Amino acid sequence: MPPHDSDQNQLVIAFDEGLSRSLRRLGLQDSALLVAVSGGADSTALLLSLTRIATRMSLRLEVATVDHGLRSASGADVDFVLSETDRLGLKGHAIRLRLAGGAGVEARAREARYAELHVLRLKLGLGWLVTAHTASDQAETLMMRLMRGTSLAGSASIHAARADSVARPLLFATRAEVEASLQAVGASWRHDPMNDDPHFQRVKVRQSLMPVIEELSHGATRALARFAAMSAEDEVHLQTESRAALARLRSADGALDRVGVCALTPPIARRVMAAFLSEHAVALDADLISDTLAAAAAMRDATLPNDRVLSCGGGRLEVLQAPPRHIHGTSRSVHGRGENS
Repeated sequence: MPPHDSDQNQLVIAFDEGLSRSLRRLGLQDSALLVAVSGGADSTALLLSLTRIATRMSLRLEVATVDHGLRSASGADVDFVLSETDRLGLKGHAIRLRLAGGAGVEARAREARYAELHVLRLKLGLGWLVTAHTASDQAETLMMRLMRGTSLAGSASIHAARADSVARPLLFATRAEVEASLQAVGASWRHDPMNDDPHFQRVKVRQSLMPVIEELSHGATRALARFAAMSAEDEVHLQTESRAALARLRSADGALDRVGVCALTPPIARRVMAAFLSEHAVALDADLISDTLAAAAAMRDATLPNDRVLSCGGGRLEVLQAPPRHIHGTSRSVHGRGENS
């Protein structure tokens, strides 16, 4: 590390210790990690800190960087990451995608990126894919999902560790802390102009909403991230209970015991109903889950999208095709949309 004043050194030491604690909490000491690095501030800080603590944490590190093919400068970003990786004495791997822009590009890019990263991780025999999501990302994601009306609070968070071997050990730090750690060691990073594009909802939240929230309550970003993390832990427990309830209440032909569902506590009942409807490819929202549970309690059928119904008769819950109907000058509504929409 180049010479810095004591405050800068202490900042870097604190950052590295925060990452070490996070790795231990996730059980990732003595692990083989594929580190996803875009060249931006967050992933660059993660890479540098992991390299500094690798020996004492017994980490095996390899690096992957993805060129989505969406920007003319993306090739230079890949070159930056590979150069930095080589300087650190690590193995670097470049994944090159060719995605088309347009509607849903963020989701498509994320899906393609994770798919290729997992293929590479397994090919290299590495245990975990590590990404650089921060507490700021966690707070922004919470706000975005709450604004969309997510019905389950725990689903509004970024999980620190996922069942598909993805870990986010940087959730302990805000974006400001990440950049401060880079400045303390004189590191450079790449800037993605898409992070400034107000067409993306996340950019609007980051630039317009979060500064106001932080101004109203200093430390709000970290508080929101903490709430999201605790909600994620609660959600793991609730989902475990819900899966057990779903298995217990399901009959041999796939129907659910109506009385049993109605006897569940509301948090478990909502998750059981959501899982049951998802199995039938029903698009979910909070109103639909509430309406179907009310229908089950009242022993009346509930209308579902795409000409289907939740049948609630005979002590059973079943998703069935709606019966044929003759319409004379009127239009029946289905949940969430008009029939001709």
